[in-house]
Amino acid sequence: MFKPVLLSLAVSAVPLVAKESYELSAPVAEGLDDPIELTVLPNGDLFVIEREGRVLRVCPTTGGTFEIAKFDVSALRSNDPDSPVAREEGLLGITLDPKFAANGRLYIYYSDPVKTINRLSRFVYRDGKIDRTSEKMLLEIPVERDRKVCHQGGSLAFGPDGLLYLSTGDNTNPFESNGYAPIDNRPDRVQFDAQRSSGNTNDLRGKVLRIRPTEDGYEIPAGNLFPKGTAKTRPEIYVMGCRNPYRISLDPKVGTLYWGEVGPDAGDNGPRGPRGYDEVNQARKAGNYGWPFVIANNLPYPIVDFTTGQPGGMTDPAAPKNPGARNTGLPVLPPANSAFIWYPYADSPEFPVMGKGSRNAMAGPVFYYNASRKWNILGKEDDHTLLTYDWARGRIWKAKLGEGEKLVSLTPFADKLVHPIDMEQAADGTIWVLEYGTNWWFNKDGRVRRLRPGTDNRAPELAAEAVAGQPGTFTVKNTSDADGDTVFVHWFLTTGAGEKDLGTEATVKVAEGSGTELRAVAADGKGGVTIKRFPLVKQDAQPALALELEGKPKSLGFGETVKFQVKAPSAPDAKTVSVRARYIPPTGHDAGGPEFAPGIQELVTSRLCLACHQVDQASVGPKYVDVALRYRDRADAVNYLKDRVLKGSTGDWGEVPMPAQAISEAEADKIVKAILHLGDGISATKGTLSGELKLPAAPANAAPGGAWEITAEATGYLTTRARVNAK
Repeated sequence: MFKPVLLSLAVSAVPLVAKESYELSAPVAEGLDDPIELTVLPNGDLFVIEREGRVLRVCPTTGGTFEIAKFDVSALRSNDPDSPVAREEGLLGITLDPKFAANGRLYIYYSDPVKTINRLSRFVYRDGKIDRTSEKMLLEIPVERDRKVCHQGGSLAFGPDGLLYLSTGDNTNPFESNGYAPIDNRPDRVQFDAQRSSGNTNDLRGKVLRIRPTEDGYEIPAGNLFPKGTAKTRPEIYVMGCRNPYRISLDPKVGTLYWGEVGPDAGDNGPRGPRGYDEVNQARKAGNYGWPFVIANNLPYPIVDFTTGQPGGMTDPAAPKNPGARNTGLPVLPPANSAFIWYPYADSPEFPVMGKGSRNAMAGPVFYYNASRKWNILGKEDDHTLLTYDWARGRIWKAKLGEGEKLVSLTPFADKLVHPIDMEQAADGTIWVLEYGTNWWFNKDGRVRRLRPGTDNRAPELAAEAVAGQPGTFTVKNTSDADGDTVFVHWFLTTGAGEKDLGTEATVKVAEGSGTELRAVAADGKGGVTIKRFPLVKQDAQPALALELEGKPKSLGFGETVKFQVKAPSAPDAKTVSVRARYIPPTGHDAGGPEFAPGIQELVTSRLCLACHQVDQASVGPKYVDVALRYRDRADAVNYLKDRVLKGSTGDWGEVPMPAQAISEAEADKIVKAILHLGDGISATKGTLSGELKLPAAPANAAPGGAWEITAEATGYLTTRARVNAK
């Protein structure tokens, strides 16, 4: 129990807020780098893996985050973001042994940094660290990494029977089949052919595997798709025909497997097959789920000749055939199973509650009501309900299961999540939500939040700060609680893979070099917690650019040209260099960067536009500022961009298709006009270390006393800024 710090506590009566059916906490861990998967320890702590190789322990009660291992993995890096290699590799999956409390064992799936394989290994956690010398390799799966192959899957989970499940993706480039089935048989197109992986009974990719770990490796359990010894098959396969089964879940009572299947991008049905769908799948027994020959509710693809582009015979879902030139397995596959839930970019006739827009399906925990448990996120009426969610849409749905585990109802449950990438239920009923971060890669804002039943209780407020003039000294200035609860404050210091309890005094002093983060944790004794963090160690910084303006001008006018040179100790790749001038009015509004007006910001947030785009940061889609600069001089820019927003587009800015957005024409008109206005007062040039930059014409808000912000940025370098008065 926290002891009270003797401070001024606010106890005035405040009207209670309306009770919600659920409550998402403030982050218990934040600042995570592309977090991928989490697992819950018996003591309530969490293990979290990050894409580029770190394994972290999160202590929710103290807010501490501790590095317990760092794996060297093959992964896309920020210094080469356009690399065609290792697009979706890295540290991919983690789960605990069912007897972890006794044996300390855990399982990790990762991309080897040298060999072109993904590896499943067992490790031992001891003395607060993962013992890397304890590694016991169970499986190595050969993969292709070049030519922008994607889809590694990687989710790990144990079933109630002690069997270990591993999802694997089709390891295929999806960008050159027009959003339809990638079944390219041409000799030089290995990476564009999912027949060799998902549709191959003799390959472990594009599957969900099921094994029983043993001391020396693993055994094949009864009931997998192909009995051990069956020619041209792998006995580890439980489910085949997967594209990218990214997040799996096992029913804790009956062992049924659920997974989210990230689907292809075709926006419409066509001669080459049905439009793309994401799926939530259910497997009560081993089976084939169709990809790349069948999708959704057993909609078949034709076998396309990629040399001529002509579609051939249609797949029979009851007896699909794999005619692939690289198929090393059976020519006739098991019957295809329909998806459990399926939905396209557009409105779903079968499941309209899923909405429309970007999509990345995930499967969460199966909920069973337990009256003796501390927390039940749903009521007794929702006993036996799958929580399914979508990374792109930031929402959770309740899939109520009935007799025979059939879907009875599908209803919205929670929203306003930021790219949820994993959800796990703790023993006390808490649902832990791992949020990946704002962008598609290189996030620094991943976080962990707690999902519990809604209450009227509000978290306390905490004001704490470093004491000026007293290095290493920190103090709690004030606490308050809107519900009148007594607030308890405790200090913790992160020291390597552990932490030190600094007690409950109002002021603490920390010696230089004694830790990496100090935390003040305020709690109200009713579950409300607020954490104030003080980093004590500067993070390694990227090298900085230098920007030189010829003549060192003291002022510049609209329409003038300025010569520049970008320098650095080691010259950056000129192709990644961008130099930009932006006018800032004398009011200083927008000095922090281009931004939407509040009403537009709310609209793009609610319509999920930020799943793929940011105003002025790189994501999987283009920056909105770059869109404005490219199209603002087109006479038909508004109508052209509205059409792209409403219908989707492919190939304009990169290989990832931008789906049709779930907005009305009037909303699209507002958003497009707001995007184009982001370019007001901005000009830019790219791809050179030296040259000329012509400043833009005067925007509508130009006035005496304004200034120019001139920036230079390049991949792998800190952005540099120069400020020059505007004439």
